[in-house]
Amino acid sequence: MNSDLANTALTDLDLNEAARPSAPAIPNLSSAQKGAGRHLRAIHRHHLAEVTRARSVLTHIEQGEKNPAALLEALKDMDLFDNMRVFGNLCGRECQMLNFHHNAEERQVFPALEQRGPVGLQKVVAKLREEHLVVHELIQRLEAAAAELMAAPSETQFQRTQAVFDVLERVIRSHFSYEETEIGDALGVYFDGFERPAPQSHL
Repeated sequence: MNSDLANTALTDLDLNEAARPSAPAIPNLSSAQKGAGRHLRAIHRHHLAEVTRARSVLTHIEQGEKNPAALLEALKDMDLFDNMRVFGNLCGRECQMLNFHHNAEERQVFPALEQRGPVGLQKVVAKLREEHLVVHELIQRLEAAAAELMAAPSETQFQRTQAVFDVLERVIRSHFSYEETEIGDALGVYFDGFERPAPQSHL
């Protein structure tokens, strides 16, 4: 855990989007090379669909259509929550898969782009690494907040949990968009090991 981020107020956990560098354009890409970027977008769309489903459930709770005690029954068959036994593990499978996705990038994708890509692309990768730290901090906070809610349900704790989810959702959507825009094309050029499994594999 990054100790600085762990001590940062939720309202101050952001991606500093204004500091994002841009990768140099890559002309004359082949269809096969562009396919790597399309695959990355497909993986992200799968994650975002799961986040949207979680958002829908939280909205129902907020509107009084469900209560936290009924959440498990409502979600037990959903892909996002297929390993969730209590609301205290709200992220469930999706949080694990987001971590797996980012770890794969950190260990395989990013090193290849840094070693083979131009300086401009290297700067983008450095920024993406920084953003991963923020995402992981928010995932940890969401898991902790949800666990506290299950241990001692209250409207106040629900609002705290929802506040973390709100920030995490916004950060994930922004991060995915930036990543797709800046390294999508580069994947097809500088990362030979990019495979194309179905989105459920969460590369």
